[in-house]
Amino acid sequence: MYNIYMQKTITKFLILTIILTAALSVNYLFAAWVGPTQAPPDGNTSTPIHVGSTNQVKEGGLSVEALSVFGSGYFQGNVGVGVVTPTETLDISGGVKVGNTTNTNAGTIRWTGADFQGYMGGDWVSLTGAGLACTSFTYSAWGECQSDSTQTRAVLTSSPAGCFWVNPITTQSCTPMSTQCENVGGDWQSGQKVCYINGASCPSGWSKKANYSSTQKVSCNRAPTGCNDSSCTMSEHTRENKGIESCSRPNGGWNWATNHCDMETVTCYATQTEIGCTKN
Repeated sequence: MYNIYMQKTITKFLILTIILTAALSVNYLFAAWVGPTQAPPDGNTSTPIHVGSTNQVKEGGLSVEALSVFGSGYFQGNVGVGVVTPTETLDISGGVKVGNTTNTNAGTIRWTGADFQGYMGGDWVSLTGAGLACTSFTYSAWGECQSDSTQTRAVLTSSPAGCFWVNPITTQSCTPMSTQCENVGGDWQSGQKVCYINGASCPSGWSKKANYSSTQKVSCNRAPTGCNDSSCTMSEHTRENKGIESCSRPNGGWNWATNHCDMETVTCYATQTEIGCTKN
């Protein structure tokens, strides 16, 4: 009885083993085989990273525990050091340590061991004030006073050669020309940059600007007692760069001694009502 039971048990075990083996074999065959998606030689798997001398390009990301670059390196796009999403060509979270160099590339920064310097204008210039400071500057003329009551000028030269700038005076406060013009009773014309003053002369501190002016024509008629004469008319203008208008007419005066009309030419001028001035 026991032998029969054991035979049945062994038989069941063998049948189950055969079934599992067959199932696993079929699953392996179907799972392992994937047909090609492209005709040869296309569709090959990517070359793995190796230690050979052949240049390799990896299109996907690469994470490593440590990285050493022997030779020059090239980065396309922004690079972050301690920054996951860099926003500049080089974005560093932390300090930057630089050393010394004897190269002379404009824009280079170096640490000499005693001073930070930058290479510009053909020379190394201190970035901390420890180098040679400029002792004098030459400037352009002051620009026009702006609406914010400031005016600027540019540095033309500095000395000694190779010095670094320390607070050159390129900005100062000022009173806008419109206000200065109003203070002397004038009317400022920003388009012409002229202050128009009533009359024919500029106030103290101001000078005539070209022929900017306003005029009013006058009558130039013959005298009631004249002889063989006529009248003339001149033109006028308002706030233009023009000379004072004039006209000429013949004027006769009777000469009782000779009993005839003596002729002369009379020139009449328009009346200047405004003069254009500029600040000295």
